[in-house]
Amino acid sequence: MLEDEIEQSLLQELTASDQSSCSDDDDSSGTDDLTVVEVIGSECSDNESDDVQCATASSASTALNATFTWEDMTNYVEHREQFDDNYEPQNEVQNETHCAKVFKIFFDDQLVELIVRETNIYAAQKIQARSFIPLRSRMRDRKPVIKDEMYVVLTFFKLMGIIQKPTLHSYFSKNYILVTPIFGSIISMDRFESICNFMHFNNNDHIGTYQGPSKLFKIYPVLSHLNTKFQSLYLPGQNIAIDESLMLWRGRLSFRQYIPLKSSKFGIKSYELCESSSGYLWSFIVYTGKDTVFQTAFISGDTNKTAAIVLSLVEPLLKKGHTLWMDNFYNSPALAQRLKTLKTDCMGTLRLSRKDVPQRVKEKKLKKGELVAQH
Repeated sequence: MLEDEIEQSLLQELTASDQSSCSDDDDSSGTDDLTVVEVIGSECSDNESDDVQCATASSASTALNATFTWEDMTNYVEHREQFDDNYEPQNEVQNETHCAKVFKIFFDDQLVELIVRETNIYAAQKIQARSFIPLRSRMRDRKPVIKDEMYVVLTFFKLMGIIQKPTLHSYFSKNYILVTPIFGSIISMDRFESICNFMHFNNNDHIGTYQGPSKLFKIYPVLSHLNTKFQSLYLPGQNIAIDESLMLWRGRLSFRQYIPLKSSKFGIKSYELCESSSGYLWSFIVYTGKDTVFQTAFISGDTNKTAAIVLSLVEPLLKKGHTLWMDNFYNSPALAQRLKTLKTDCMGTLRLSRKDVPQRVKEKKLKKGELVAQH
């Protein structure tokens, strides 16, 4: 009952808020066949033209608006693209199996030193901005964070996902019923809280020169680093898949989504490209609403909205013979043709309402066991 009440409250809040979004697998049914320019034009009518960004390139002149001539399958000749990539772990992770060492390869010294530096800068800024600091405040005795302490905090975050307790104090409790000795023996609760209170990833003074998605400014260095690491440390096999994911988040956030068909229902939506066999996340784009950036040389003004998502995610793997699997939210005849010209096969379900679907396929009433196809 409590869970239902929370969901109902959050749903009412989303409905009442102009900043929140509601989405499901059909959330773009009105715009998925529109071009990027048309989508931007319609969204700019809401006085948000400054927020809409889509990196386009004139080199993508072979737009997704070709005229299709459909034929029966009698003269169809199958041609699968030749997959010739060396799929396996790459670089320093190639022969590594120890989980802690693999973690440090992804969260390497470069990233952790950035977090340490920005955390210390932010703490100094906050303390300097205070006109009065209470005698018992932790700010008075605060010491700069060092790299080893930050690794401890990041490791504790992962442990807290495995060992779940109701409050932060529970992890450091000495009660023999609740005690988990590893936490208190490595770092004190006061120090852990102090580091978490000031944890920062990007200098607020640099917002004027920042070029990335505006709503992701605070965490963009981490997202960018992980996206690069995911792609450089592993090459996926022939079969890859694109879908959307919803990370649970019930707090206040302007781009929080409500997707009733997902298990989380409320959260942060991202578009993800994964290896089909292992589920390895190879690249992702966080959806921030109308200002979500899709950046690739293969996007032109004629590229529709969902095709832009696919091409942005799959661009580094094009012309290598991969087979891309996707559901009917992304798939279309024009996108399939575009991928084929880039030596990439695709498979997936298809909405009959999509542009360029053959009329015969639309009108055919199939019985069990029947099929209809054209090429």
